[in-house]
Amino acid sequence: MNLGNAELREDSYSIAMHSGLATMEGHGLEASSFEFGVTPFYFLRHGETRENEEGIVQGQNDTRLIAKGRQSAQRAGEALGGVLLRSIYASPLERAWQTATIVSILTGVPAFPMPGLMERNWGPYQGGPKDLRPAEPDPEAVESHDDFSSRVLTAMRSINGPSPVLVVAHSGVFRVLCRHAKLSENPAVSVSSGMAVKFEPPGAQRRRWHISVVG
Repeated sequence: MNLGNAELREDSYSIAMHSGLATMEGHGLEASSFEFGVTPFYFLRHGETRENEEGIVQGQNDTRLIAKGRQSAQRAGEALGGVLLRSIYASPLERAWQTATIVSILTGVPAFPMPGLMERNWGPYQGGPKDLRPAEPDPEAVESHDDFSSRVLTAMRSINGPSPVLVVAHSGVFRVLCRHAKLSENPAVSVSSGMAVKFEPPGAQRRRWHISVVG
C-alpha cells in the first residue's frame, strides 16, 4: 500500500491512501520515545529503478535510477526547496545516493553517506522476483528483522544535524521508522518512489508522532 498524497489523522492514527482510499487503523497506540538528535526530520524514498518497475528484490544490490526515477527525484528536490534544509544523510546504495545528489544540487545542501541507512540485505533473494521471496519475517540467509531495525535506528541516532535534516533511503527503512514511531503496526505501509514526507514528534500541539507528505 502506498502513502501517496496522504495524511495521518491524529484522532484515529490512520493512514489514508489515495489508492482506493484504503485505511489502516492503529487505535490506542502510544507515542514512542524515538530518541533522535534531529527532530522533526524529512524522509525521501529513492526514485524509481528498473527493478522497481519489474518487481525485483533489490535489497543491497546496487541499482540505478531510470529516467522516471531521476525526474521524481528532481520533483522531490523542487518540493523540498522551500524547506530550508541544512543537511542530507543518505544510504550509499547507488539508487539512494543518486537521488540524494540530485536533491543536493537543487537545494545547495550537502549530502553525507550513511551505511546504516542501507536497505535490508535479502541475501539469496536479491535480484529475484518479489513474489518468490518468503513471507516469513526472518528467512534463512537474510539479515534478520531485529538486526536491520537496530542498524537503521542506530544510524538515525547518530545523525547530529545541522537541522532540518533530510534522510534519503528505502521503503524498508521507512517501515522501520514508522514502526518505531508507532505510526502503524502494519509492516506493509510504504512510500512511493520519489516521495518525500515529514516526521514530526509529539509536543505541545500533539500527543503522537505525525507524518505528512511534502509538496
